Amino acid sequence: MADPTPPASSIDAKNVPRRYIYNQADMEHFRHSSARKELLSFVSAMGRGLAASSSSNSTTNATTNNPAGGYHPLSPLENLTPALASLHGSLSCMSKTWMDPNCGGIPPDFKVKARFGNPEFRTWHARLVERSYGVVRCLMDCHVKYSSTTNATAAAGEVDGADVDGLTKEQILKECSEQGYNVASNEGHALFLQQHKESSAESPSSSNQEDIIAELRAYLHDSFGHPIRIDYGTGHESSFIVFLLSLCKIGCFRWGGANKKDNIDNNNGCGDDKIKSNPPPEAIGLASLSLFHAYLNLTRGLQRDYMLEPAGSHGVWGLDDYHCVPFYLGACQMMAREQWQEDQRAKKKINQVKVEPEQGANRCAEDEVANRMPDNPYLPEASSPGADQPTPVDTYLDNDIWAPSIIHDRPVLETQRSTYLYLSCIYFIQQIKPKVPFFESSPMLNDISQIGGGWAKVSSGLLRLYEGEVLDKTPVVQHFVFGKIFSANWSPSRKTPLEAPKKTFINGPMGEECIAPWASGGDRGDGSAQSAPASASHPGGMPPTRAPWAK
Repeated sequence: MADPTPPASSIDAKNVPRRYIYNQADMEHFRHSSARKELLSFVSAMGRGLAASSSSNSTTNATTNNPAGGYHPLSPLENLTPALASLHGSLSCMSKTWMDPNCGGIPPDFKVKARFGNPEFRTWHARLVERSYGVVRCLMDCHVKYSSTTNATAAAGEVDGADVDGLTKEQILKECSEQGYNVASNEGHALFLQQHKESSAESPSSSNQEDIIAELRAYLHDSFGHPIRIDYGTGHESSFIVFLLSLCKIGCFRWGGANKKDNIDNNNGCGDDKIKSNPPPEAIGLASLSLFHAYLNLTRGLQRDYMLEPAGSHGVWGLDDYHCVPFYLGACQMMAREQWQEDQRAKKKINQVKVEPEQGANRCAEDEVANRMPDNPYLPEASSPGADQPTPVDTYLDNDIWAPSIIHDRPVLETQRSTYLYLSCIYFIQQIKPKVPFFESSPMLNDISQIGGGWAKVSSGLLRLYEGEVLDKTPVVQHFVFGKIFSANWSPSRKTPLEAPKKTFINGPMGEECIAPWASGGDRGDGSAQSAPASASHPGGMPPTRAPWAK
């Protein structure tokens, strides 16, 4: 099936995202660049927004009664915008169907005998490249359709009973999610190709819009692993965050925060509280939490089914084989839970004061209080008529403090992992390493569970970890690509980008082990002969390795 990419003539080659980090000099430029600053600010804003989302002082009005940082597993679209709902639908389709052979998916090749790297992932990634234009175009269309400032306030729920074009907010989000799901599916993608061809003939897209789509596609392609190395790491996770940051900068995190003509020349990074045009941190955090749940459902399937090799993993000395930011967001979500509990305890004390009988009141009221059934600790305190009713308290939340050590409580992990991102990450580790004690498979996470400073200390430490071990590490960020939305403000050390390798030594075409060129005296790949080193005289081309204790 042909890729519905616009003709090459409609996209300036200079606007296609490219690498800017090749050596230590480029790395120093990146460390002091605005791109790094706004990326770190965006990640910080996601966490700050989540931590504040359940507070009674939150700027959002939809989450003050939700202890889980505003996230409902059964209503994942609640805090999204039309564009993000479309992206959520596409991620859901990719997770549910792209690896399922019963849905036309691409299952792993079980004949391959390798510890890491199932070659069928390359076919999966080729499908991603093929359909990414439809995914990005669909979310952009949803964004433009509902970006009217006049109707956006009503659609966001700030005016009760208002709707947009006869649709409520929930109906709009559901419609956009379904469109995103369909454009990523087999049947829906074929229909999109036909409709896109017809619409392009009638009204061609502007070059500015196609440049935006091309840049967003480049970030999306790098978000799920490398098709040649067949690996996944925090660099790919960061590419997805860059993708979200770019969507935020063009206004997709707001219902009516952008004009229909997107301004991609704005260098102000999302998450900067000083810029009034940016969405509040709560909106960024709530939307990112929902999208990361969908994103992790997909990446975990890729990691498990295609056995993606951990890219740059520190093994047991690292936080996790694949991820970093979900742990930070999960810790911030736990902070929201703590804040929610504190607010509920304060409300409960206020209502207890309201129901105390006044001095000299009628004895009937006292008799009624004395004869009532004992209070249920899992139900809200009864109040007198006319008094404000307290918020219903979940059985898991009433006087139940979750310290970081809660990760060792198996029943809590199993019942709450779909809601709390941190618990979901811990549960997945235990699922893929079931026969290894947790303190051996994840000693850093085990040590974090013993921290006595609470979730605030955990979240601040994880943000510093992301900054130091991801954004400040050349092997990770050297693969970043930069365009006009996420831009580099320095000249790279190379004028022409390096080409990625066309093959790997992990597997041969049929899954067999590849032999290094010098082991068989093959060529270098440029037609010249490769002389075999002295070790090639040994059987197999390499000298035998002797164990230290061998005599």
